[in-house]
Amino acid sequence: MSLRVSGVREDMLGMSNHVDLDALKSLNGGKTNWTPSHLRLLYLLSRFATYPRSTDEDEKWLRSLPLQVMVFEAIVHGLLAFDYSPVCSSIVKDGQSRRLWLNMSHDARAAIDDLREHELVKALKTCSEDFQPSTAYQVTEQGMKVLEMLPPRDKLHLDEFLTSPRSSLAETVSGPVESPRLGSLPQPTTNPSGLVLVENALLKITYDPDIGQFRIRRSDGSVYISRVTDIEEVSYVSSPYLPSCLMKNGTANFSSNAWQAEKCRKGATNAGSSSIQDADLSFAIVLENVRLMVGEWIPFGPNQIVLLNDRLGSLERCQGGLFTSELDDAPTSTSLAINPGLTKIAIVDFEFDCFTNFEADIYAPIEDGIIQIESFGMHLNGDGSIVYGMEIDATMDRSADFLCVDHLARLLVDVDLDSSKIINDLLSPHQRALLDMLFMGDARSRNKFALLTASGISPKLPARAYLDRGEKENELKQVLGELHSVHDIGQDDKLLVGHDGMLLAGPNANKHEPLLVAHLALLSRELVVRFFFKRTFILGDVLARARNYMTSFEMNPEEMDDVRDRVSRCAHDLVLLEEILELLRESLRGLAHTIPSRPTPSNDDPTGGGAALYDHLQLRKTHKDLELRCKDLAKLLRGFRAKLKQVQSQNGTMSKMMLEGLVLGVERNVGVLAEATRANQRSLTSSFDILLVIFAGILAFDILDRITDGNLLGMDEATAPSLQWMNNTMVENFINYPALWFVVDIIWLVIVLWMLKGFVSHPVAYLERSE
Repeated sequence: MSLRVSGVREDMLGMSNHVDLDALKSLNGGKTNWTPSHLRLLYLLSRFATYPRSTDEDEKWLRSLPLQVMVFEAIVHGLLAFDYSPVCSSIVKDGQSRRLWLNMSHDARAAIDDLREHELVKALKTCSEDFQPSTAYQVTEQGMKVLEMLPPRDKLHLDEFLTSPRSSLAETVSGPVESPRLGSLPQPTTNPSGLVLVENALLKITYDPDIGQFRIRRSDGSVYISRVTDIEEVSYVSSPYLPSCLMKNGTANFSSNAWQAEKCRKGATNAGSSSIQDADLSFAIVLENVRLMVGEWIPFGPNQIVLLNDRLGSLERCQGGLFTSELDDAPTSTSLAINPGLTKIAIVDFEFDCFTNFEADIYAPIEDGIIQIESFGMHLNGDGSIVYGMEIDATMDRSADFLCVDHLARLLVDVDLDSSKIINDLLSPHQRALLDMLFMGDARSRNKFALLTASGISPKLPARAYLDRGEKENELKQVLGELHSVHDIGQDDKLLVGHDGMLLAGPNANKHEPLLVAHLALLSRELVVRFFFKRTFILGDVLARARNYMTSFEMNPEEMDDVRDRVSRCAHDLVLLEEILELLRESLRGLAHTIPSRPTPSNDDPTGGGAALYDHLQLRKTHKDLELRCKDLAKLLRGFRAKLKQVQSQNGTMSKMMLEGLVLGVERNVGVLAEATRANQRSLTSSFDILLVIFAGILAFDILDRITDGNLLGMDEATAPSLQWMNNTMVENFINYPALWFVVDIIWLVIVLWMLKGFVSHPVAYLERSE
């Protein structure tokens, strides 16, 4: 059959199919299923990242995220015959990663792996600021030579797509592809802003974290909003489900929505029953009677489960009800208005201080024409184990015995987001604070592990045959992530294990629920341990930066308050991390007593499938590894506690040094001010002395003038003849001699100045003593 992906076959594309694939097959002896899309993808990559032709040129690499955005746009425009599905990816902004769902192509990833295996593309592994791994790609010299086999017409269409998408679309997309794709293209916008992912002469891709959109600005000035973040909706019907081993009495009394499956099938005929843009879906893998369990671990304890059961009203006559996480900030008012999206809870089974099982439904508005009857069975255990279960009754026009993986991949997005919404409405504020700290404010998009069981899989092949590096493996990756192990369990059952999920397909799949639930509980904890370890790196990086700053804080003292705030948050986060780790280790100790033993063929496993499954899952080994990893995390936290104390000690030393510097500065300034005051005082004193001399001279000479002007103190010969002799004596003995009277005047001036000086210095000395 011809390669058909995403509703587009290679022979449907309005591009040249005269590609010399035989020459490509000669690269590996015909082992790789080369398609024209391989070369088109290689050419698309070559427009942004090629090897340097001289030592003066810089290495040019293209990161995986913007490449996937361009691949999606190329698929939507009908230029690549690849499939796409929702994938949770991380994007780093301001040193923190945020997880968001994107329409990514596993087929494109597989094609890049093919190109890497044949050294047509090189990969560069890097690490972001928050220690998230990332990959960048570059076309090699050999890859540039291979591109010579790509027809000029294909190159022209791809160049037109990068520069002016409208013109290339009109020429290249044939009838079956044009209708669903062309009508959904976004309209041009202006003023792009946000995080720049790639920028060159052809186009610029940016991401706006405020609205969660990617913008593509081309060389002609047009700006388009990519729909890579618009996750396609499908209609489906599900019923709540939990394994009997999680029930108190071993029996489950859940409601069933199977009778509503006909609504989904009838609604699938409507144009608005799905937002999937694939025109002609075909399926490589079909599953029968799928049951889905999604597991995660949340910090819980006996007191928390008692509080939850009390809040749910487990002991009341009317149990459950509608719940929301919003706080009532005006409890005395008459009415209450809240946002839509309430959670309805119906208690099924519980043990007041141990666990609770219930049905959960989300009452939230959905798009017109979409029928989504979504009911969860939920198990909340006091050790932190959370299981969300559902039985898929129908998806689109497919009944339970014919479920395609493409639909399940889009259904899993709703399950992942809605399960977070449900549990968020039931958690206490302290638990939400723990999750927000652990996942750095992105708890809603946290990882969960998906476990699927199916009564049958079509086509039924040996387990290794599903790793075909083609359609089958790529479709399974949509729900399981990267596959790393596959096993045949007996003659009829298949076990497929991936990075994000696991599938057990076969008629005996539901007979092994205790083993599967134990494995789900372990892998749920493993996800927490994995992210916990990354979180410790971020904590250590903040402490290291604070420590480096404190060694040279004089260079940038304005950042002191910000560094102290970060150190304070680190101390708070470290306390919460220690609490989470203690709860996790306690749950692992309790889980050790509940892990099932290996089934024996003579008793409960007549076919031997349970024993084989037990051997492949390696529950005891996984549990032991988790305990060792938690022990290692405890060592790391002790080290960070010591580093935190050292940083806090440095902070105290730094504060002391800053205070000492401040005091020295004040002393210096006071000394300068005192010296200036003394200089001013000396200046005033000298001025006062000059004034005193002038005043003394005026007073002394004025007195002498009164004596020597012929009137002695106002008495002349007429009024006081008896004193005339004094005047005569002064004239005869002093005035008649040259310069003698001048000497007398000076002596008199000195006497008067001395007397005034003594008169003034006495009160001044008194004032100085009093101060």
